[in-house]
Amino acid sequence: MSFWPHNPTDMAGLISHLRSKGVVRSEAVANAMVRTDRAKYMAQIETPDGEHVGHLEAYQDSPHPIGYHQTISAPHMHAHAMELGYAAIKDVNKPCILDVGSGSGYLTACLGRLVEEKHGRVFGLEILPGLVQFSKKNIQVADGDLLDNGIVSVHCHNGWDGLPNEVPFHYIHVGAAAETPPQALLDQLAEGGRMVLPLDEPRGGQMFVEITRHGSCFSQRRLFGVCYVPLVRERVQIKTMALSMLRWPCSSTSNEGLIQNMVKTGVVHTVAVADAMKRTDRACFVPRTLQEDAYQDSPCPIGFNQIISAPHTHAHVLELAHTTLMGVIKPRVLDIGAGSGYLAAALARLVDDAGGRVFGLELLPALTQFARKNVLHAAADLLERGVISLHCHNGWNGLPSEGPFNFIFVGAAVSSPPQMLLDQLADGGQLVVPVDDPRGGQALVSVMRHGSSFVRRKIMPACFVPLIRGEVAKKRRGLGVAGDTEPPVTKTLRATYSFRAVR
Repeated sequence: MSFWPHNPTDMAGLISHLRSKGVVRSEAVANAMVRTDRAKYMAQIETPDGEHVGHLEAYQDSPHPIGYHQTISAPHMHAHAMELGYAAIKDVNKPCILDVGSGSGYLTACLGRLVEEKHGRVFGLEILPGLVQFSKKNIQVADGDLLDNGIVSVHCHNGWDGLPNEVPFHYIHVGAAAETPPQALLDQLAEGGRMVLPLDEPRGGQMFVEITRHGSCFSQRRLFGVCYVPLVRERVQIKTMALSMLRWPCSSTSNEGLIQNMVKTGVVHTVAVADAMKRTDRACFVPRTLQEDAYQDSPCPIGFNQIISAPHTHAHVLELAHTTLMGVIKPRVLDIGAGSGYLAAALARLVDDAGGRVFGLELLPALTQFARKNVLHAAADLLERGVISLHCHNGWNGLPSEGPFNFIFVGAAVSSPPQMLLDQLADGGQLVVPVDDPRGGQALVSVMRHGSSFVRRKIMPACFVPLIRGEVAKKRRGLGVAGDTEPPVTKTLRATYSFRAVR
């Protein structure tokens, strides 16, 4: 998922921004999205102080939690879905659309606006009763005429089964990832109908694909890399789902078990990486309020709109680092966007025996202190011996005073690999960074230095927040200022997972 920092103050400004990026291309989609106010679909979400999400957050091109470990997707993702939907139904009279995983109801309503002049209908499906209620309330308040006129309806139903009583559908949007396209949904496509959904990639990551029906045959088109929660197969208790729906298969109840599962699945395939991760207990790097999720193979919020990545993501990075650093004496490693400090500590364990050093950079002063506190708790010897050091510094600039580096990892997305970081690579060194795709999505990219030349290759689809530039961006995004003593993790998590029930 890629998103572009911007400060629109209303839907018109947001859509104008998306048009300038080429994501919104048609007048029909622009009009439908302008008429569907995203702020009204986030108004029930509580902030840490008990208030509600304001317009500044609502019109940012970024996802936002809505409760139950669910998010409202970034506007550019909704725009992609809308353009794909418009292409599927523009020549159809009375089009019928299915939105699987309606969540906040926002995309369902946008699709309703898209088809209303064609006398079409949109059916939203959501497996969680609380979210169905949330979605219906949002649509009633923001776009009640769509419900009153029967253009839009929302149902509590298993998305894997579709809605066979309302077939066929000319467009199906699935807002959660599956290993393969659900057969029931394929069967419910009209002739010439299209379904878009994220599919898991065998090597990791996900790909947004479009499937078109041609009689009894189907064609598939790969679109761009994405990052979605899994499509849940059956209704389960909300508490159970909240703890499980973001988990990848390597989850466990202990750090040892987590690493063993990653070895079994081939995510970790070297003894050195397994040992480094075993000696770096993830529980020491997640907030106390989320300790029970420490060994789940899923991302976890740590405050300041930041997360600790899923263990399998860290494992991929560590394996890349190990390959690059084999045989290097006293390797030097730069970790940009150190966050919780976990990856920096694991990298330090990886290079310790070779006399290496790891430098972690974090833009936010309070998050830098949070990382230091975590490393001090989990691996004090690394700090005491100077194997690891953490710095509050602008990641775009790297750390030239400590270069050159044999391995650089950037834990935030960029439009292209920053030249200053390439300049700080040692000969034979590797930069690993998530890079935005102009068409949408991201890919984790490796750049190897060979003298004055650089060789670039894509590794896998990725999903990272943007790399922030300096103090201005930091203040604009409200991510903390110098002098903070600790990130307000508890409050941030409360905001992340808070959901006001609608009665």
